[in-house]
Amino acid sequence: MAKKYTDWWTFKPSSPLKAYLSDHEIVMDEYFSLEELRCQVMSIIRHRAQLSNHNVIVLEDQELQMVFDSWYIFVPDVENHLLAHVIPAPADISNDLQNKHMTEEFYINSPVDLLYKDPSSVFWILPFVDFAMNQSTGNVRSWKKLLFMFTKFCLNNTTYFTRVSDSIIRINENTCLTSLFGFKYFHRSQIEHLLKKITKFLGRKNSMVQSCHFIKHNPVFNKTTKHQNVFAFIDDIINKNNDMMPDFQTGLYI
Repeated sequence: MAKKYTDWWTFKPSSPLKAYLSDHEIVMDEYFSLEELRCQVMSIIRHRAQLSNHNVIVLEDQELQMVFDSWYIFVPDVENHLLAHVIPAPADISNDLQNKHMTEEFYINSPVDLLYKDPSSVFWILPFVDFAMNQSTGNVRSWKKLLFMFTKFCLNNTTYFTRVSDSIIRINENTCLTSLFGFKYFHRSQIEHLLKKITKFLGRKNSMVQSCHFIKHNPVFNKTTKHQNVFAFIDDIINKNNDMMPDFQTGLYI
């Protein structure tokens, strides 16, 4: 992730590419990644230029030829053409942008995924579903164990489900599960998604240091006090994601 956000750029003051993008109502932030710029340029090229040879050769129109001082662009080399129009951002700005985007991406993308993969995470399931599966309630389990049990329940239990085919399962009428999801049929590939709708994350038994095999056994991290703030930051993000209450949405899947 750090490498992804290491390099930041800004346009040269007299860049014809900046003027070209502005003429086409595309305004970049003052500082941007080369990938952002490449995406914007390629979106214009696909609409205005002629692509050939399986879309890897761009035959430019006259306006693009003036911008890039070339009559064609080899798509895998497009970044080389962009570099002529930009200069690196100052180091302090690059560092600030790197930290900002890494933090945002971690908060947005990582915590929920980590919760389900962490073997020390424990989950609660709706009591009446728990009772239907186990004839008991109040059980909390790891996600792996809960998913195994719920999958077996959906595929094999004939009181609550009917196997319409190898892949399609019907929720039987007049059971406590009949109106749970708001639809009658689901595909076996949706079982994990359904389970996420009726469970709640309760917490983790271990800290990040204890949970992560790489951190725990890597000599670099033997002195965890040196990295205490990093571990506390990660643990704080994960543990604050404790509002995963069941979210039921109505509507047929098929």
